[in-house]
Amino acid sequence: MADRITDFSGQIPLFFESFLSKPASALPKGAQWVVDFEGLESVKDAIIRTAQLEPGKWDIETGLTTLISNQDYNRKGCLFCQAVSIPGEQTIANPEGIQKNQFIRTAVGEGRSDYAPNGLRMVFLDTNVSFVDNVIRPWVVTTGRLGLIARPPGSTNYRQDISVYKIGVLTSQDPPFILQKYTFFGACAVQVSEEEYNYTPTNAPVNREATFIFHHYSLETNKNNSAIKFNNSKIPVSFATPQRNVNVQR
Repeated sequence: MADRITDFSGQIPLFFESFLSKPASALPKGAQWVVDFEGLESVKDAIIRTAQLEPGKWDIETGLTTLISNQDYNRKGCLFCQAVSIPGEQTIANPEGIQKNQFIRTAVGEGRSDYAPNGLRMVFLDTNVSFVDNVIRPWVVTTGRLGLIARPPGSTNYRQDISVYKIGVLTSQDPPFILQKYTFFGACAVQVSEEEYNYTPTNAPVNREATFIFHHYSLETNKNNSAIKFNNSKIPVSFATPQRNVNVQR
């Protein structure tokens, strides 16, 4: 037993000195991420048309244009997004066969689970010109109007891609770099949370939750895996395929 304890005595300094000090195995330093709406301009016409078809036309076009056309808000990272929930994955495995005496039934796979209806959830900061009410709310109604059915290329578009970048920092002297990128293809808004007006004083900004569905998603990790693993060289902001530059400041 004493020999076994001696064998593991060096693991604690190894953990701190050779594990946590390496870029690939270092622990994330807080919430560092950014969300990029790839093409809100492409769904603008469909949203405006939906607002015009509502009983008592919704007068949102000015606010919608202001929020969508400003690239600092959306194309360089959506500054209104305060939280994002990346969906998980599950493969269904159920026991199969006859339950008899002490024998345990084996598990049989029944395939990959469907994406949850609330798979991609985001929380947005509510500002004076509300991003949720002027963009997300009419987008939800647009999704309902166009019906989630296949449409020919070039027809009315209400779907676009959403990318979520996970950001890493090595030291206070180095700039942030991209660790991972999730891209959700063909995303559209399907739900927005309610809002209550009351006379209770508030000391914190109001946050609103929205839900998106999507066709499929991809995961990309920085291609320079040799640099990430076990050396102290800087990790470049690059992926296996060319990517558009993203402002990672939040």
